[in-house]
Amino acid sequence: MRAVSMRSAAQRTVEIAKKIWHWFGIFCAGFSVIAFSAILIFGVFDGLKRDEQAERERQAGLASAPSAAPTTRTPVSWTYKGAVCADGTLSFSIGKQGACSHHGGVAGRWSAADGTQVICRNSPPRTQERIDRQMAKFGRIVC
Repeated sequence: MRAVSMRSAAQRTVEIAKKIWHWFGIFCAGFSVIAFSAILIFGVFDGLKRDEQAERERQAGLASAPSAAPTTRTPVSWTYKGAVCADGTLSFSIGKQGACSHHGGVAGRWSAADGTQVICRNSPPRTQERIDRQMAKFGRIVC
């Protein structure tokens, strides 16, 4: 008789362990859903707050910016000085297929009246204001 009661006690222990494991799984799943929802909701609110802050900063920047751009433009006249490779290398093959292929392609050398020289694949900037903006932004003339 005793063996039967031990067996049933072992079975009861296993059943209890299964129930505990089952409820623990349900608890973990519920907690995960709640935690994920909270992270998602707080992330959305944080993103909204950041968007609002960025909009306020943008509006403040617009309010402090000058209202009108200068209407006068100082033209710059460039003189074409010949073709070179885009990296400044001289080539005797310019005008032939594949010229300057390892040097960025063929570009033109341009010279301004003030002595500024630039190598451009396209035409150089036409106004002094654009040159000033490029120098402030890039530290060089971009063309």
